[in-house]
Amino acid sequence: MSAERLEVHPTRLELLALKRRKTLAEGIADILQKDLEVLIFSLVEYRERALILRTKLYNTLTKSYSQFIKAEMVSGSLKVKELALTATPIDFNVKTSTATGVLGIQFPSLKLIKQEEAEQKLRLSLLDAPIQLEEASRIYNVMDAVVELASLTAAIRELLEVISLKRRQINRIQFKLIPQFDTTIEYIEYMLEEIEQQDAIRVRVLQRKRKERVEKSYETGSV
Repeated sequence: MSAERLEVHPTRLELLALKRRKTLAEGIADILQKDLEVLIFSLVEYRERALILRTKLYNTLTKSYSQFIKAEMVSGSLKVKELALTATPIDFNVKTSTATGVLGIQFPSLKLIKQEEAEQKLRLSLLDAPIQLEEASRIYNVMDAVVELASLTAAIRELLEVISLKRRQINRIQFKLIPQFDTTIEYIEYMLEEIEQQDAIRVRVLQRKRKERVEKSYETGSV
């Protein structure tokens, strides 16, 4: 199916303008394609980082939960709950901002804001509950990984949106604009060729008539 033709006058000026527009569109498509490749490369990198962090986070939480179950088996559920109640709650907040990423894209940025380590130490005795204290510290450090993973996920989502936009722009140029230019250029070239042929026929007719008049005048003058 041929592309829709643009509504233009079939003149040489329009033909030159369309060819320039087609060349410009092809150049823009090439630039967008290069940007798309950079974005896809960055997306793969971000996904790999997120996968590594997610796996590390899962392993840490799984190990922590396993140690927590063992602590309950050794000390009893009630003892573990009593020790947990003596711990200082972890007070934190998440600060949101933006960071400039690949191709100048503004990515959401999350940063964990928490109290100083000294203020967050648990009020537990190492002799009473060494495992609980160790695992509580591990859970505390996990919060950094959770926020970092959230930032990576937000960046991945932003990259996917930009990639989708770039692809739509490229497809519009490659499968709509350029075919329209080609169809219109072919139409103008065809019309100009037809006009040239008609002009050539008209010139030959005029030349023949002029020749006939000259010959007739010559014959009349000779008589």
